[in-house]
Amino acid sequence: MIYTEMNGRCGNQLFHYAVARYVSIKTGDPNLSFDFKKVFANYDKQQGRYDVLTDYQTVPYSYWKGTGKLLFQESNLLQKAMIISKSLGIYLFRSRSRAAKAKEAVIGQRLLNHFGVYWVREGVDKIWPHQRKKSIVSGPCEVSFIYEIQDILQKEIQPKAPVLPKNIGLINKIKNSNSVCVSVRRGDFFNNQNAKSFAVCTPDYYRMAKKKLENKKLKDLIFFVFSDDIDWCKKELDFNGSNVIFVSQDMPVYETLRLMYTCKHFILSNSTFSWWGQFLSRAKNKLVVSPSRWNNDGYQSKLIQKNWILINC
Repeated sequence: MIYTEMNGRCGNQLFHYAVARYVSIKTGDPNLSFDFKKVFANYDKQQGRYDVLTDYQTVPYSYWKGTGKLLFQESNLLQKAMIISKSLGIYLFRSRSRAAKAKEAVIGQRLLNHFGVYWVREGVDKIWPHQRKKSIVSGPCEVSFIYEIQDILQKEIQPKAPVLPKNIGLINKIKNSNSVCVSVRRGDFFNNQNAKSFAVCTPDYYRMAKKKLENKKLKDLIFFVFSDDIDWCKKELDFNGSNVIFVSQDMPVYETLRLMYTCKHFILSNSTFSWWGQFLSRAKNKLVVSPSRWNNDGYQSKLIQKNWILINC
């Protein structure tokens, strides 16, 4: 059995699922159990705080219904010893910078993995799966090694429901043009608590990214803007013209993601949901524009790919 701690909304949950599937495929263990307690404690379907996996064609899984912290409740004695040792290292590094903590995260990974513990924190971008009676996946799981199973995930992370009737014309326009998904994350990234760390993508960034793609002279280029604050985008981005479409978010999150990954090119924000749009896209020769950094804390995200067009902002 592969036990996985779940947290966050759609983008975060998909990363947890992807790492669990990676371990499952590499070890041959098909049994997945997810701990959704943190998600369900703040249940709000309108805000995306629910089990989003139910919307997609995932493999079967069960809910872990134990009490306490899964990492300790399901681990055996050897695993507990490894977890406690690693926890001590995390505690000692607690006052270090985000970048220093990321460097510490990789220490001892192969040994942890040997005993079936996958503590996939920031800085970890490789794991060594070993088949065990019980395996445990924990941490943010925001990793790029899941590109190794991209084809599988593209099949499984497809909505169960058909395209909404009101979006048939829109998705056909996306399919029949050089469509660009412009993903603008606002919301909690720009509140007083988080802006210092995550306020990276300015209006100038999106304008520069748009210009980069326009300079490619692609035929039938249309920009589809997706955001949690469309009104802000209309006011601040200065995206004008008949080849710009601001997409209403009056739809389920799985529908938004489907429209995004159907696009052929991508202008990303520093958001996991934005990242999944380009990852799930099957477009050939897609162009991906991204900020060169995803935070202001000195940590270089492992999600940024070398073949992307990067913009300093």
